[in-house]
Amino acid sequence: MEIAILVFPGFTALDAVGPYEVLCRLPGATTAFVATAPGPVTSDTGVLTLVAGLGLEDVRRPDVVVVPGGPGEVAVRAGGAALEWLRAVHTTTT
Repeated sequence: MEIAILVFPGFTALDAVGPYEVLCRLPGATTAFVATAPGPVTSDTGVLTLVAGLGLEDVRRPDVVVVPGGPGEVAVRAGGAALEWLRAVHTTTT
């Protein structure tokens, strides 16, 4: 099972890290932080930074997608690569 946790500038850390802590322990699951490009992404506090190990192009058919909340999700919903990716991968998620 492939699990993708989308991170974007302004995400709420607990909304991403909490599910990660549970989902990464599922037997047979691979869990990854995904962003528009691999690399550091800063949370809504401006202090905590997570590293997205994968870019959107690296994850084509995830079984599960987690989208954290936070003030940055407004920009994601407004359009762009992350929203396009979510629409595309939604067809394979369970």
